[in-house]
Amino acid sequence: MEKHSCVGCGIKLQTNDPKALGYTTREDAQYCQRCYRIKHYGDFAPLKKHSVPSDEVFQAIAKLEGTILLVIDVTDIDSGLFTGIQRHCMNRDFIIVLTKFDLLPKTVTKQRIVGYLMSKLRDVPINVLGVATTSHQAKQGAKALVQEIKKLKIKRLITLGYANMGKSTLINAMLEKDDYLTISPYPHTTLEINQIEWAQGIIFDTPGIKIEHSFTDLFAFDELEKVQIRKAFKPKTYQLDSAQAFVLPNVGIVSVKPKDKASITLYFSDQYSIHRTKFDRLEAYCMKHEADDLYAIKARRIIQDQPIFDIVFKQLGWFYCVGEFEWIEVKTVYFDQVMQRKALI
Repeated sequence: MEKHSCVGCGIKLQTNDPKALGYTTREDAQYCQRCYRIKHYGDFAPLKKHSVPSDEVFQAIAKLEGTILLVIDVTDIDSGLFTGIQRHCMNRDFIIVLTKFDLLPKTVTKQRIVGYLMSKLRDVPINVLGVATTSHQAKQGAKALVQEIKKLKIKRLITLGYANMGKSTLINAMLEKDDYLTISPYPHTTLEINQIEWAQGIIFDTPGIKIEHSFTDLFAFDELEKVQIRKAFKPKTYQLDSAQAFVLPNVGIVSVKPKDKASITLYFSDQYSIHRTKFDRLEAYCMKHEADDLYAIKARRIIQDQPIFDIVFKQLGWFYCVGEFEWIEVKTVYFDQVMQRKALI
């Protein structure tokens, strides 16, 4: 009997080795034991052990014909725009989907976000056919996306995106089947390219691309949900008139000194406890709260180049800064995942 693939994650099913991927107890099973336990028991422990090399994903996508469905978490838009596009997907057609749009403040318009997106892609040699937005669970926006795919007469779609951007959730919404593909709050749920037939043709669901030096790697597995943005932002604004420091547990420290009056607003998960302290008390705070390893990191200065700007910690959130600052210092082990940008919202 020819072995088929797990509907949930795409892995080839097998009945021989309970410790190997793809194991199931029945020849006619649709899901591997790993997906079955995720779906029915919320057992995410197996996700700790497996990820797919990004080069393998790109090589596989290069061999597939179809339009790329680039899925980007709008709350982490700068992570979603990765350089692998240029190397592996040059001159291909793209539809870009910005997920979690409903988690942004209501005042933020699609036009503003799409404008920022297209400015970042200006020199990337790809053909963008359209940009769509969906809600956190993709309930809102999925039908409009399907209609756009019909209008463009696209028969073959290939999902692409960093791990945990919501590709499988989006496909479930497009299929109008909430529990078809296996989804979880943790990365690397999809293990192999998963070919799915639907009314418009074929969708190839692909494993998520691994982010090197991801800040989420600095957290224990069971802490990841706390730092991921899964609810509408509840911004916290601080008025500053002296040097202050913000301690991001496990991640780093942002210290600032305003020239006059300034403000900083935090856009992070409301379950991620970022502590503010006066700069001259920072060392004592770090020693008391076991953050001395962060304090010991050599600080790097960020040169302010505009009056209103964001300091972005990719995968986590950002600081919205207003006013003039004498200096801004950042301490973190992954400085390549920190950036300054024109204020997004």
